[in-house]
Amino acid sequence: MEGTMLLKDGAAHQWTSTKKIWKNLLVLASVFLLSFTAFGAIQNLQSTLNSEAGLGVVSLSCVYASMVLSCLYAPFFIHKVGSCKWTIVVCFFGHILYTGSNFYPSWYTLMPSSVLFGAISGPLWTAKITYLTSSAVEYAKLLQHDSVEGDIAMFNGVFYFLNDLSGIIGNLISSLVFSAGTQDIGKGDVFCGAMDSRYTLLGVFLVCNILAALVAGLCLDMEANNKELSSAEPIQVSQQLLRTVRVFKDIDYVLLMPLLVIAGMSEAIVSGDINKSYVSCVLGIQMVGYVMICYSVASTVSSPLIGHLNKYVGARSFILAAVVANAVLLIYMLLWQPDEDSLATILAVSGGWGVVRALWRIQLFAVLGTVFPSNHEAVFANAKMAGSIGKMLVFAYSSALCMDVKLYICMAVLALGTVGFGVFEFECKTRNKKNQGADTF
Repeated sequence: MEGTMLLKDGAAHQWTSTKKIWKNLLVLASVFLLSFTAFGAIQNLQSTLNSEAGLGVVSLSCVYASMVLSCLYAPFFIHKVGSCKWTIVVCFFGHILYTGSNFYPSWYTLMPSSVLFGAISGPLWTAKITYLTSSAVEYAKLLQHDSVEGDIAMFNGVFYFLNDLSGIIGNLISSLVFSAGTQDIGKGDVFCGAMDSRYTLLGVFLVCNILAALVAGLCLDMEANNKELSSAEPIQVSQQLLRTVRVFKDIDYVLLMPLLVIAGMSEAIVSGDINKSYVSCVLGIQMVGYVMICYSVASTVSSPLIGHLNKYVGARSFILAAVVANAVLLIYMLLWQPDEDSLATILAVSGGWGVVRALWRIQLFAVLGTVFPSNHEAVFANAKMAGSIGKMLVFAYSSALCMDVKLYICMAVLALGTVGFGVFEFECKTRNKKNQGADTF
């Protein structure tokens, strides 16, 4: 009788714990949905709205340059704040300031807020990935799953499904506001719409940023490993930086790094170059939002599907699929000459990039989470740094290089990443054979 009661209590505890994990996953995804509804739409419009002297793309380059540096101190920042939850809340205030600076964009307002935005982005995304991974590991333990990789991929799939709705909502809002508030939107480099439309749009986005910070502070629970974090001895800045930098000496990370870079470059190409050279140039700024909605829908729909199928197909196969799809899109864009009748093709290409985005994000972090099980914060900080380097490079040379040159650069990085991934797979199989041989012996 007592044994039966213990089993029932254990099952009840398991059910309560798993419900709590799912609740926190949904809250986490929802607050990122709110905050990145604003940033995603603003980023997609920067190259056109603030085109004078390249202010828009230069500010985005500063965001990602600052983000690269912020990834170095991200683990220390999280330890200093005391938890991933409160790191997320604190960093959301940087989003509020960034959106506010876009009301009156200039070199003196947009550049400092862009640097600040990048400075808090490393800690924000490292905290998010660490929170998500620790939740997936706890979930796998509760349900006694053999493979943690499958649960990490599933949690990432659910998160990015909701998070990617920000692209749909943000771009839909911007398209509706600009379509309603402008009489004649030009296709040239100078935005000629009514300024009141801009203020309406930014006002909506500012409310989203404020709500994200409030909901995260009030509804998100502390992460599963927070007790270990709070009880740990204080870590010196130099020690934490050393832990983060040491990841670069790990051969597995070095081999995967080019793929992390190309994943970042791919996202920057869509939000910067495709919008300017293939959408605004041909169809006008009013179509940017609708094209990016297609991109976000493809990413949103494919994210949970990919996360679910990971248990049956495996991350490695999906990474190879991402390599092939990325290469096909780059070659097609190199050969393609868009015109005013190319709307369907532009939407198809945008959707293809959305699927590639989902593949890179879910599968690369699933592999990193399993290859580096005891050093999540430092590894994820470095992974975010690699992606930020890719974005920073694309935005930095965006105004200086022709589109074909940019595409050739991406192809070269993708080729390097493919070779690196092949060597990584070979090394993993060799190590597994040696371990199996040692166990047998």
